[in-house]
Amino acid sequence: MIHALSTFVETVILQYGYLGIFSLTALEQFIFPIPVDVFFGFSIEHGLVYKNLMVVVLIATVIGASIGYFLGKYLGHPALEWLVGKTKVAKGEAYIKKWGIWGVILAGMTPIPFKVVTWTAGIFEMPFGRFIIGVLIGRMPRYFLTAYAGAKFFESKFYASTDMSALILGSLQGMTEFLPISSSGHLVLMEHFLKVPIPASQLITFDIFLHGGSLIAIILYFWKDWVHVLKELWLMIKNRHLNTNSLAFKLAAGTIPAIIAGLAFGGAISDNMRRLNSIAIFFIIIGVIYFYAAWRGKKNHQETVGLKKSIMIGVAQAFALIPGISRAGITIATGVTLGLKREAAAKFSFMLGGIAILAANVYALLSLKNGAPLPDLSFILLGTLSSFGASLVAIYLLLKFLQKYTMRAFGIYLILAGSLILSFL
Repeated sequence: MIHALSTFVETVILQYGYLGIFSLTALEQFIFPIPVDVFFGFSIEHGLVYKNLMVVVLIATVIGASIGYFLGKYLGHPALEWLVGKTKVAKGEAYIKKWGIWGVILAGMTPIPFKVVTWTAGIFEMPFGRFIIGVLIGRMPRYFLTAYAGAKFFESKFYASTDMSALILGSLQGMTEFLPISSSGHLVLMEHFLKVPIPASQLITFDIFLHGGSLIAIILYFWKDWVHVLKELWLMIKNRHLNTNSLAFKLAAGTIPAIIAGLAFGGAISDNMRRLNSIAIFFIIIGVIYFYAAWRGKKNHQETVGLKKSIMIGVAQAFALIPGISRAGITIATGVTLGLKREAAAKFSFMLGGIAILAANVYALLSLKNGAPLPDLSFILLGTLSSFGASLVAIYLLLKFLQKYTMRAFGIYLILAGSLILSFL
């Protein structure tokens, strides 16, 4: 289905030029499933000029978003009032009017299906002026950057050059490793979308190096805690006594399930579960789990992770070997479900993830001696550096976010993303 729609897009642009890109961009704001970013590659390949393209896209974005808004206002709003009643709709309107512009901006910058946002803004009657401002702030910078990247780096059938792909994949890994939306699942999606000119076997190895960038970020961000862990280890070695209440012991106990699962099932998972349909299904499952965790964790006050809970969180981490299941997400959700405060669950999750990533990288280095395929050094370095920078930002943002909010927003995103992927397979 995606291939057929992409072929249709290329045909429209080839035959109608700027008129074609105008129509497709307008439709994408409220109904068409293929992102505008994909149009840019075809447009530049067929000779459309970057500056002219931006003017056309700006006008089409405003018109298309306005159509979606008014469809929601005059069709969706009455239908929703009939279904749930005016009182509930009024509550939704109050929330959207206060915070809706941030949702529009966020959706414009990310892969969240934007047509859902344009309809929702209209259904809950968000002020039209604020809506348009949110559209322009969220969508246009992304379009400018995407089109510019296409103009500079578009090569043959690939949407990005090799170096640009390394930067994109590294940044994506860094952000999604700690934002609970599955780094492995999004890497597979992006690798599929970019059509990176590197064999799949090398990309699997490359993913491990990207996780190395995230590992360095974890070490630096929580360096005081790691120093504490090392002191605990030294005392246990010196005294020849296991302190089961120490953070070091809890992290070790929580890591064992993931190591066992990785050794037993890692190869089979890599070979059989890097498919879009399985990723989409797990997106939806983990999204539902986030809603359950948010419901269970409303009144949590615990900040200390006990040994039993660390093991249970570790078991949950083992499931993150499956692409589409977020390691950070499943471990934080498990910690919250077990009674931990969101911030405490997140911190333990990140440190537990650091141990798991270290173990995976050591295993990867040992595999390299056995002839594992390796991408070019420059490709690895670019990806690792961008992963490191994005990881630091993501850790900071998520810890701040969880001080006030649950993971429901990420659950909504994953359910929508999974449903969208399944609908076009």
